[in-house]
Amino acid sequence: MTIAFGALPEAEPLQAATQPAVVEPQPVDYEQIVARERRTTDSCSKKSAGASKRAKRSCDNPSLASAELQAVIEEVAEATGIELGQRNMSAARQKDEFFNEITMSLGFECTPGQLVAFLEQLRGSEKLLAVRSIQIAPLSVVDEVSEGMELLKDVRVNLTVGAVLASPPAGEPAEG
Repeated sequence: MTIAFGALPEAEPLQAATQPAVVEPQPVDYEQIVARERRTTDSCSKKSAGASKRAKRSCDNPSLASAELQAVIEEVAEATGIELGQRNMSAARQKDEFFNEITMSLGFECTPGQLVAFLEQLRGSEKLLAVRSIQIAPLSVVDEVSEGMELLKDVRVNLTVGAVLASPPAGEPAEG
């Protein structure tokens, strides 16, 4: 059995550990900090007030909420290249004591890829939307494929989208 020892260089004493670090205090410009905070607060207040006004208008007026829902759905359809066919809006229904719900039923034809893109964009919308029902059927059913036959993969979609809005406080009738 052989044991080998190696020589290591002599370590210098750790001076940094024995001497505390000296940190120079930096001057603080409190006026700049207060001004920056005030600008941020003002900006947030303006954004919040605008959002509150828009939300209040939609909640107080179900007709406006219906128009906003229709506009969102039409924007999404246009962005995904879908031509909407039939469209039916329902009146606001009371879901519980705090919320009303409006729904829009629509029908259209599209490819499966367009349908996926449409649903994805609805999901990413600013508005709180939910798909209440969906029916998907192929436009043409093919029993047998012959050589050279072009297959259409389009589908017919019937979809109901719901949007939730706050109920007006008790004693205040909803406009619409």
